[in-house]
Formats: sequence, C-alpha cells, structure tokens
Amino acid sequence: MEKANSVGLLKRLFRGEAAGPVEPSVTIGARYMSKHHHASVWVVERISSVGSSTYPLVSMSREGHPDLKKTVSLAVIEEGEDFRPAI
Repeated sequence: MEKANSVGLLKRLFRGEAAGPVEPSVTIGARYMSKHHHASVWVVERISSVGSSTYPLVSMSREGHPDLKKTVSLAVIEEGEDFRPAI
C-alpha cells in the first residue's frame, strides 16, 4: 500500500498539482466498495486534516457493521485502486 501512495504522489507532482488544501471529491456519507472484498461497503464518516499527513485522512465504517472502522488517505480513495464508488 505504501508503494501505491508513493505512485499517486509522483503522479500528482508530474501533473503539476500543488500540495495544499483542495476541495476533496470525497464527501461525508459517500459509499465505497472495497475492490478486494466485493461484499464490503464502506461509508465515509469523517474527513480530517492531520499535521503529520500531506493529504487529509478519511475515516470510514463498514455498512451494516458500524463497529468496523477504517482510516485511509484521501489519495487512496481518489486513485481508485483500492476503492470504487458503490452503486
């Protein structure tokens, strides 16, 4: 996963995208399916900026199992390699 984040960062650098506050395409309440577990749907609960992270962090809970939580970088969701929007 660290390699995927590095690749995304390099893509952004070569496209000339500035690292700074941008309007995220991910919103609270959005639903995403894990590409590795097709039955898993995750709902965005919170998007937070943390000083130790270049990109905002997205906190999600599994639909139907609110006790299961996951936190990933916004870049991971936007790249679409691990998650895709749920229909």
